[in-house]
Amino acid sequence: MRNKSELRSYQQDIATFLYEHDQALCVARPGYGKTVAALTAFVELRETRVINHALVIAPKRVARNVWPDEIDNWEHTEPIRFQVLSGPPAQRMQQLRNASAYNMTIVGIDLAQWLMEALDDMPADHPLFDLLIVDEISRFRNPTGKRAQEVAKRAGRWRMRWGLTGTLRPNGPQDMFMPARIITEDKLWGRSFYKWQKEHFYPTDRNGYVWAPLPTHEEILNAQIAPHIVTPGDATVEVPPLSIILDKVDLPSAARMEYDRMEKKLFARASFEMVITAASAGVASGKLAQAANGFMYDNDKKVVALHDEKREWLQDLVENATEPLLIIYEFIEDLRMIFDVCGPIHYLGAGVSDRQSTVNINAWNAGELPLMALHPASGGHGLNLQAGGADMAWISPCWSPEYWEQTIARLHRSGQSRPVVVRVCVARETVDALKLSRVHEKVSAQLAFEQYLRQRHAALR
Repeated sequence: MRNKSELRSYQQDIATFLYEHDQALCVARPGYGKTVAALTAFVELRETRVINHALVIAPKRVARNVWPDEIDNWEHTEPIRFQVLSGPPAQRMQQLRNASAYNMTIVGIDLAQWLMEALDDMPADHPLFDLLIVDEISRFRNPTGKRAQEVAKRAGRWRMRWGLTGTLRPNGPQDMFMPARIITEDKLWGRSFYKWQKEHFYPTDRNGYVWAPLPTHEEILNAQIAPHIVTPGDATVEVPPLSIILDKVDLPSAARMEYDRMEKKLFARASFEMVITAASAGVASGKLAQAANGFMYDNDKKVVALHDEKREWLQDLVENATEPLLIIYEFIEDLRMIFDVCGPIHYLGAGVSDRQSTVNINAWNAGELPLMALHPASGGHGLNLQAGGADMAWISPCWSPEYWEQTIARLHRSGQSRPVVVRVCVARETVDALKLSRVHEKVSAQLAFEQYLRQRHAALR
């Protein structure tokens, strides 16, 4: 468990800003620790009896995993009593009725519309309306989106409102309107997006689909929203830091049963007519890695689907991406899943010619590709991808410490101008955890050895 003293100075600054502002936006890239900064401010507000409760709306997997994990990982936040809304509507309604017994209620964005309607019957002085935290508030940037409209319409019910985001305006200044409307309760730019748009933008095409800011108006809008925003300054952030984020998923019960059977007995029953067997524990480990990713190859090399947890993780990640994303895959079936989710994107791996690989690399580094897939075996020494992006997502950890270290080093290397964020999807209680442990132990040993060599050489000079 980490101590509060480990917070970086800019995280302390963010927490202070949130503590002092009833209406605030924190804009910082993933991996900068927005969540724990917000939790720190919340804890301090509770300790001074300013508020009793916080309602957190976050992307589904962030709500289920990131917020609970961060609460449990820090000594000063661990005492927070929290609940994550889940299950059928009747169960969720019961959880809302019991919210006063908790300090924090966390809910996924996918339930935001239901939540807003469910809260209509709650009294105005209910603790649920103390503090609203919207994580990844840029997900509410669509002014015609039903979820964004429902939240904005009721935002004034909360005494305090904070929004957290990696990129407030991924497509331009128009993306700022709805987050600002939610946070400031219509006070900054009003309720009507289209009236605001006509005041500050002009159409660049005949049909009025694309709008650009009027001269000087982008600067005006930035200046108007700036007092509500806290962001880590360049001078306070080591560039480029590396953040590794573990996104954990749970196997559904049926997939868990097959996984456990393969682990213990070296066979799995994919159906009543089909049994998948493993000739040895070594072969079984490969089958278990497949199962953790959502499938198994049967004895005839045909694919048997087991679950969609990692597919849903990838879908959510891609939909929420605001920067180019490098997706790391292990099996050919993983690549097919990537194509299903993202379309036929460029990739580096088996089956791609050297010529096409060069084309793909150049396109990535030129900023022309929002997504690219990469197999770790193709991500070795000398491959420079740092110019194209700083975000990486592993569908699963790999077995090889060298592949792990070298693949991450494709982005986290000299010449990278942005903080590098590596997200790894880990299926709980599976071989994924073993792979991750092995990789981290080997990498740590390698770093220790390199440090020893540096010290040795320095002493000999």
